[in-house]
Amino acid sequence: MTETWGNDVTSTFGTQLSRLKARMASPEKRPIVVAGAALVVLSAGLISVWPADKTQASISPPAPPPISEASLFASLDYQDSVAGAVKSVTLKPGDSLGPLLQRNGVSPGEAYKVTQAFSTAYNPRDLRAGQTITMYFDQSAAPKITEVTLKPAFDRTVFVSRKTDGEFTARDLTVNFPKEIVEVSGTVENSLYLDAGRMGVPDKVTVQFSHIYEHSVDFQRDIRKGDAFTMTFELYRDRDGKPLKAGDLVYASFSPRGQTSSYYLFTSKNGDENFYDKDGKSAKRKLMRTPVNGARLSSGYGRRKHPVLGYVKTHKGVDFAAPRGTPIMAAGIGTVERASRYGSFGKYIRIRHSDGYKTAYAHLNGYARGIKSGARVRQGQIIGYVGTTGRSTGPHLHYEVHKNGKAINPRSLSTLSGKPLPKSDRAAFEARRKDIEKIRAVARPALLDGESEPTGSLVSATSTSPLP
Repeated sequence: MTETWGNDVTSTFGTQLSRLKARMASPEKRPIVVAGAALVVLSAGLISVWPADKTQASISPPAPPPISEASLFASLDYQDSVAGAVKSVTLKPGDSLGPLLQRNGVSPGEAYKVTQAFSTAYNPRDLRAGQTITMYFDQSAAPKITEVTLKPAFDRTVFVSRKTDGEFTARDLTVNFPKEIVEVSGTVENSLYLDAGRMGVPDKVTVQFSHIYEHSVDFQRDIRKGDAFTMTFELYRDRDGKPLKAGDLVYASFSPRGQTSSYYLFTSKNGDENFYDKDGKSAKRKLMRTPVNGARLSSGYGRRKHPVLGYVKTHKGVDFAAPRGTPIMAAGIGTVERASRYGSFGKYIRIRHSDGYKTAYAHLNGYARGIKSGARVRQGQIIGYVGTTGRSTGPHLHYEVHKNGKAINPRSLSTLSGKPLPKSDRAAFEARRKDIEKIRAVARPALLDGESEPTGSLVSATSTSPLP
């Protein structure tokens, strides 16, 4: 059964009031019960669910009397006295619900009942390592399991509860949190990740941002102090205004070395989602400038003294020093022409791309599975691993780009334009771009008085209507 927060109060609320009313007959428990009743009344204004039988209860309780601090703490103490043990267990690879319950004191029979009830709300096969299962027990001589909960998403909780007849029932509760569009602008002072994080940008959004610019910006070498950035993204908050989860990045602007490029999120008619500049050109380039992450540029393009041969000759590519085994990516979509040893290049891969472009990768330690002559590869696919085979002084990737048979400097690839949108999508893209600009016009930066928040929580934001 799936429940959703709504505006109705279930009969459960009435049942709780009846129980508290019965306890009022006992004078010594009256202060405790009054406090408990007040808490039930207050909580009913915040939480409500659709009743299973679709019957809506209409209750207008009288205003509760003032609650003294002593009565409030007495109520809390009473609740603690009836609560049992609580165990939270993080799932490990290979774990399944039934055996996990048994390892934590649940009998095989009851573990089976819980699992059967659980499966009516959530497929046990979908459980993943890292998720947390919370188990609640009563305080009887032989503690019995009373409830099991799982939170598979920030807005969803699955409950399995014991009924009065000893059987178990499951509920799937979804909470609808509001989504807003916020914008953060700043400059790089330490690193993009650190500075964006201190302003409240979640890691997910910063990763999306870096993926947009990975084709045109070398994040190890192109970024300088003072480079400006802007990120406009979706954010979910709880009722206290605290950030819960980031949605999608919808606009990005970056100015490495003073060269600004801005992109808008757009979904085409065929369902492809990508980022495009104001002219409708994709952020993705035909070829990547740097096909290996976290590497150091150890040798540039052009004439140099060869480190092994000892004389000056033209270096027709660039070298990236990286630990042995570092993954190497295909710079673009294409077909593998060669994947074998090739003289002084050692283990070598050459890929043919469209429009007369080819890329080559040398001194590899080995090849990724499926990489052989004739194989089709996509941009960013792992094709091999950094090594030091052939004429080499240490682990590194030698990377070459050829245009119509002539070697060109891979560093010049940032000048290549992205693929433009087809004419059939241009009108929809222009409407989408204007929608985003309207929202950006009323959104304020997330900084207050130029101060950053070291905890990384969002300092401020302008709440706007979600994008259509």
